[in-house]
Amino acid sequence: MVAKLAVVIHAEEEFDWSGGFKQHQDQVTHHLELITLIDGMIQAGAKVTLAMDYPFVTSDGGQQVVAHCQRYEKHHIEFAAHLHPWVTPPFDEQSDHKGEVANVLSYPGNLTAELEFEKLRSLTEAIEAVTGQRPVTYLAGRYGIGPNTASILKRLGYKVDLSISAFSDFTHQEGPDFSRYNNKIFTEGAITYLPHTCCRLSAFAPLTKVLNDNPTWLSHQGLASRVVKKLLGVKTYRLSPEGSDLDDMITATENQIRLGHDHLIMSFHSPTVKQGMTPYVSSQDEQQVFIDTTVDFIKWFKGVPNTEMITPASILRAGGHYAKQHHG
Repeated sequence: MVAKLAVVIHAEEEFDWSGGFKQHQDQVTHHLELITLIDGMIQAGAKVTLAMDYPFVTSDGGQQVVAHCQRYEKHHIEFAAHLHPWVTPPFDEQSDHKGEVANVLSYPGNLTAELEFEKLRSLTEAIEAVTGQRPVTYLAGRYGIGPNTASILKRLGYKVDLSISAFSDFTHQEGPDFSRYNNKIFTEGAITYLPHTCCRLSAFAPLTKVLNDNPTWLSHQGLASRVVKKLLGVKTYRLSPEGSDLDDMITATENQIRLGHDHLIMSFHSPTVKQGMTPYVSSQDEQQVFIDTTVDFIKWFKGVPNTEMITPASILRAGGHYAKQHHG
């Protein structure tokens, strides 16, 4: 088995993560820091997927990032789509007089089918106009796929979806429930789904495999479930330098490789490269730790036998096809 890693950047505008979703918060000022980190990742051996939202790809800063990335050979960079509906036209009466969108409508899959389609079409055309390439890989903002998303993706020519966040349940904030999914890649209805990598570990090694093979076990947020997880030493790790240190990321990766999950995603949000833009980096020291962790993880992965760096679109070029997987 060859373990494959995609580095996916949620390339997006800078907004207040705790202040609601507003149309006017669409600045991109972190482009120089992002270019520097992208260079460092590629020099370390990564291939980079820029999943871009509308403010990013239409901004001067975002377009500087695109132009810089186009200097690399095409197989090193993929331009994908990342839909933040609150800052993507067309806009409608669903926002209030201050341009603020309700939390439920920050998930694209909660929009009407028509509005979700029009917003993704607008984003798709913007990416194609700026990059000269029509994207085939999609990442919903806030991982918010819904009942109409798959058919919309097919209509617009998308082939790969990265929106599933393994073991995650966002229903408490009106989002989707992915608690029945682990990290297994699968194809359904002509769309290949590559989940964002997350893993569950237990202090009791045999239980780790059971928890990953049966993602609904201990997935509830209630008190009883929390107590049992604490007693069994169950921890959940996301494969990201945001909120995880290098040792955690290595542990998560080794765990997934042992379990036979051979397609992994390491991801982060582009504004994190600059101080004060996300909750993960609030000081110069934290910024340097974030950068070092990101690059050091890539170097570590490159040194592991039987591993390969990929972009999601390369799965299609390699002729990859994965069996339909049923859940629940």
